[in-house]
Amino acid sequence: MIYLDNAATTGKKPDVVIQAVAAAMKDLSVNAGRGSYAAAVKAAQIMDECRNHLLTLGKMHSDYHVYFSPSATIAFNQLILGLKVDDYSTIFVSPFEHNAVMRPLHAVCKKNGANLQVLPFDRETWELNTAETEMKFLKYKPDFVFVSMVSNTTGFILPVKQITQMAHSYGAKVIVDCAQAFGAIDIDFSDIGAEAYIFAGHKTLYGPYGAAGFILKNGSDLNSGIYGGTGSDSLNLDMPGADAGGYEPGSANVPAICGLNEAAKWILDKGVQTIQAYEAELVNQIVKGIQGMDNIRLFLPPTSSRSSIIAFAVEGYQSRDVGDILDAEYGIAVRTGYQCAPLVHEWLGSKPYGGIVRASVGYFNSEDEVAEFVAAVKSL
Repeated sequence: MIYLDNAATTGKKPDVVIQAVAAAMKDLSVNAGRGSYAAAVKAAQIMDECRNHLLTLGKMHSDYHVYFSPSATIAFNQLILGLKVDDYSTIFVSPFEHNAVMRPLHAVCKKNGANLQVLPFDRETWELNTAETEMKFLKYKPDFVFVSMVSNTTGFILPVKQITQMAHSYGAKVIVDCAQAFGAIDIDFSDIGAEAYIFAGHKTLYGPYGAAGFILKNGSDLNSGIYGGTGSDSLNLDMPGADAGGYEPGSANVPAICGLNEAAKWILDKGVQTIQAYEAELVNQIVKGIQGMDNIRLFLPPTSSRSSIIAFAVEGYQSRDVGDILDAEYGIAVRTGYQCAPLVHEWLGSKPYGGIVRASVGYFNSEDEVAEFVAAVKSL
């Protein structure tokens, strides 16, 4: 199988990640930090080591702290369900947001009466319409802004720093979805200055499922919406603060976090720039191969704003049909449909095709695999 669905999850993991998970399953399947015995202490130390590696990877300083959760979806729910909003509150999103953001926000807005607004992007240039954004911010003062760093549908790298600066000028807090960016895009997260970044360990971080979370800026005043045991202050039915484990209720997935720790070290050793440059070469190979074909419609961001994802449609086909053909006849795995992104397909104009065909490359894909993919698309 030629695996080109790395945006869903990186299909191949570094050997050190697999080895770390196996070793932890064997010797560290313990409740980290909840006991005074050596194995529990060691597990907690590895979790802290992983936190530090993630902060280094994001070029963050001591003003940020990493909190683990089972998935990015759970992390978003935890923060969104903890938002203090009412019918006077306004929440902004980009048109590129995933349902891990949109569905819990929709539920909160339905329950509390908050106003949900969409940031305006120009369909031709892919640029944020700053004048219209300013008008919207003046009319609907933003309290929170949720924005993806990289669109999971199109691979578009959004102007997150620009959006953050505009939002902060109105006193809003910014929460950034880094599921398709962390470990793959060379960005100084502390320079952006958002209040929270959500990461998914099994995607661009090349870790296993079960290790994800959020990185909060100190003093961000974002609350947890999930409750449970923390191993501290157990006789108190109120949740303890973040510094006492209150943002990490339940038992940590120690084997998965051990795997993520090794994945972060692997990326630091390789270099984010090296990974990003190699994946860009593969993307350029695909674009050059299929761009200009009469029956192919590419949904292509500007070159400087592309990541490792290519979105397209084939005239005369529904996107799912293209995926079925690529799988059955060529052994190529891609993602088709709407990618859990409810707003972007109206913006792209891809609904008549049943969404898009998404090919997403990773560091372990080869130029030969990409060439086979291009040849298969050309045969349609």
